[in-house]
Amino acid sequence: MGRKNDDGPTIGQAWNMVGDRLGLSVDERSERSISATGTVRGRPITVEIDGDPARSEGWRHLFGVNTISSRNRREKWHTVLSVGCANPSGVTGVLESAVDVRDPAWNPREYNPRNGRKVTTDPPALADRILTPETHETLMSISDDLKIQVQSSALVIDDESTALPGSQTGYVAASFLHHYQGAPPPWPDRAVIGPPWWIDLLCDLADALDR
Repeated sequence: MGRKNDDGPTIGQAWNMVGDRLGLSVDERSERSISATGTVRGRPITVEIDGDPARSEGWRHLFGVNTISSRNRREKWHTVLSVGCANPSGVTGVLESAVDVRDPAWNPREYNPRNGRKVTTDPPALADRILTPETHETLMSISDDLKIQVQSSALVIDDESTALPGSQTGYVAASFLHHYQGAPPPWPDRAVIGPPWWIDLLCDLADALDR
């Protein structure tokens, strides 16, 4: 029998496991907020994840608010991943992988990450500097729509998403860093398998940019 979602690790527990695996220093700032720093593949890594403070059942009854919309109020989670790079060419811009629903080839009845997905850069010349056939293939296969900021000394994903309230593992649903691109394993690995995957992807992009 599968485990309930709340049986999974809290965000602090999950990131202490991630930190042990990757050699990161983790600061559990609150029950819904962590920061992690360290070095992976010779590159400085910074992670920040922050979730809305949870509102209890008592809060709704205290103020006479117990509607369906209040029970289903989605919690906001803010995730920032930064991976350092040398960027010797000094090129900056944005790399984006997203589904274009205006594309005539997009089929709303087909669930496939590639359905209508495009990998683009602004400026266009950035593609030649940062993309390889392997990373392009990976970015065409992800289920998330994301923008990667190419800065003078770092690649940064700054994302905000939401999850239904009431679960200690809401960060797994809301933070892209916890979205493993494959069949999710059982708990607790489900909570910790995503971050190394995403950090590796940004390291691969930084390797290409630093050639």
